[in-house]
Amino acid sequence: MHSKFIITTLFTFATLYSYGQTFIDGKEDEVIKERPFQISLVPGFGTSRGAKQGYVNRFSLNLFAGYEYGFHGVELGGFYNINKHNIKGAQFAGFGNTVGGDVYGAQFGGFVNTVKGKVKGVQGAGYLNIVSKEVQGAQLAGYMNLADSVKGLQAAGIINVNRRNLDGTQLAGIINVAKDVEGLQVSGLVNKAKHIKGTQIGLINIADTVERGATVGLLNIVKKGKHQLAMEHNEVMDVNLAFRSGTDRLYSVLFAGIQGKSDFLWSYGLGFGTEFKLKNHWSSNVEITSQSINPKEDHHEELNLLNRLSWNFNYQMASHLSISAGPAFNVYVTDVYDQESGRYGDDIDMGSFYNETFSGTNVKMWIGYNISVKF
Repeated sequence: MHSKFIITTLFTFATLYSYGQTFIDGKEDEVIKERPFQISLVPGFGTSRGAKQGYVNRFSLNLFAGYEYGFHGVELGGFYNINKHNIKGAQFAGFGNTVGGDVYGAQFGGFVNTVKGKVKGVQGAGYLNIVSKEVQGAQLAGYMNLADSVKGLQAAGIINVNRRNLDGTQLAGIINVAKDVEGLQVSGLVNKAKHIKGTQIGLINIADTVERGATVGLLNIVKKGKHQLAMEHNEVMDVNLAFRSGTDRLYSVLFAGIQGKSDFLWSYGLGFGTEFKLKNHWSSNVEITSQSINPKEDHHEELNLLNRLSWNFNYQMASHLSISAGPAFNVYVTDVYDQESGRYGDDIDMGSFYNETFSGTNVKMWIGYNISVKF
């Protein structure tokens, strides 16, 4: 019993491989006949006439695996379905589907789907989808989607790769890759594209140019965009080191700073900003930032955030050198409380005009300033 099962399985995989090579390397035949249905156990065992005869089935049932010319209707496969030419309708397989032409409709595989042509409709796989040409519709996979171009939605648990254009939305748990994006890229870690006409949202965004739209993340690497280091001083932190990346339309700010008083404080934070040109060498930028304030060799577990809205005016002295200054509106929110002194938060109160406590959370507001040298 076991030996027969092993022999049958090996024969099936050998058949699948040889047929797969046939439709990959062979020429397409023209449809000559149509059949209402076919039922097969494996290729060559059943009512099927085979792919070479050019039959299109309305209903195709492959108990384990099948190799057909195509179908216009529904195909079900216990393990694997292979079609040499185009399919129209719905295709389901426990493990995978392979189509040597185009797919018009829906294709669902428990593990993998591969299409040599294009897909117009929905393609869903538990692990991997591969389309050699364009997807018009939705491509959904638990692990990875690969397509030449997409008009619609491409969503994967880990990675999406689009060799050319994305006109729609690309969603991935880890990384999205496309050449030209007209729409939206969203990932849990990295988005990569060449030309952007839309929006990238991720921890790290990489692009050559952003023609319109924005890159939104902690680190935005735009080849023809903003890459700026700065040494800064304000009324709270004596020295800040900041890095700005993205475009003038929208950029991110990552920074860290120290206060050198007797109690010594250090901070780190992030924010977003926008910059617009004025006359001659002048420009102006508005930024919203939030930073955690901490004592020497320690880190507050309690809420202790300084939030700032800054409006700066910049003078460009050279191609990579500018000076900047402007006012800042501060909102300090803290749960840190010293019972001995009865003081909330760290010693950064610079003459607040608002000081209120709500359910153990203290809020202070004051007007400060920024001075910086940018490179």
